[in-house]
Amino acid sequence: MRKTFIPLFLLLGISLQLLAQQPKDIMKEPIPVAMFQATYAFHIPGFDTKDLYGVNHDVGGSFVFKTESNWLFTINANYIYGPKVKGDRTELLGEGITTEAGEVIGSGGNFVLLELNQRGFHLQGEVGKLFPYGPNPNSGFFVQGGLGYLQNRIRIDYNQTLLNTPLPVDKDYRFGYDRMRGGPAAHLEAGYLLLSDTRLLNVSVSLEMTYARTRELRDYDFRVFTNPETGVMEPVGHTDPNKRYNDFYYGIRVTWNIPTYERKPQDFYYD
Repeated sequence: MRKTFIPLFLLLGISLQLLAQQPKDIMKEPIPVAMFQATYAFHIPGFDTKDLYGVNHDVGGSFVFKTESNWLFTINANYIYGPKVKGDRTELLGEGITTEAGEVIGSGGNFVLLELNQRGFHLQGEVGKLFPYGPNPNSGFFVQGGLGYLQNRIRIDYNQTLLNTPLPVDKDYRFGYDRMRGGPAAHLEAGYLLLSDTRLLNVSVSLEMTYARTRELRDYDFRVFTNPETGVMEPVGHTDPNKRYNDFYYGIRVTWNIPTYERKPQDFYYD
């Protein structure tokens, strides 16, 4: 993936030099534009993702180059966080470290308040096309798609105390319960981009979906459950390296664009 991004960075650098040398009127003609983006998205999970996680939020940044012929080339990185992990504590952490009520007891003999939520990230490169519509030839409807990498996991957090530490999920031990998985992802997005000559009103709103074919990234699952046939507690053990998951998100994205084009000086007329 890095080999793919390096030529794109070089192209963007050359484009920025050309933009600085030849300012044009964005309100009258299509122009090449390089943009930094700050984005936020709200996602609903689907397929295998919805079995473990609820809705999530996505924040990130992108670098986009729009050519004079309105082609879009984008690279972006997004951080995923979700407030809800589905299932009770016993199901998520196993019977070996929880009480019958799903509580975790710390080293001091008291219950520990654990917070379980979703964390992840999504990296991708995209190609798209802008179809002019609106106040100028550089604004309009767009579609774009691309490939990348997606990863998600359960984040286990708690209030750190010296006298009541939940030792089974403390420090690196928590990685045996986080169900981390990741894999190649495909992304599709469609929306509307508005660019102006003020650098303030430069936004886009779009609908998007992301599909990832993921696998377990931890070699071992620490959770322990009672075998209903034998009545003996058994660990989940080694994860299956051949098992694949269908992770899917869809939702809406709002983006603030920071273009780097140089405004063309306004014409003045004198009597």
